[in-house]
Amino acid sequence: MQTTHLIPVREFCLYHHVEITFVETLADNGLIETTIVEQTTYVHPEQVSRLEKLVRLHQDLAIHADDLDVVSDLLDRVEDLQQQLSQLQNRLIFYESSTH
Repeated sequence: MQTTHLIPVREFCLYHHVEITFVETLADNGLIETTIVEQTTYVHPEQVSRLEKLVRLHQDLAIHADDLDVVSDLLDRVEDLQQQLSQLQNRLIFYESSTH
């Protein structure tokens, strides 16, 4: 597998000042996906924003890595509800404008 677009976990951790075990815990809990190539663990570029979000929650709010799955699930639910609300508001605006 080519690793040209993959981000080494070690470099990510150095840049964000987190332990490698933190990223390993997130991967073990299914919060992110990692890939191992020739004994080096990598993160896919599309996973970086989610990983950075989890790092911020961990560092800024002192949420333990094992508890981030609960917080992440709640944040995903809130985001889904916000999207649903936006869609319903758009539909309401459409129907209100068609009756005038």
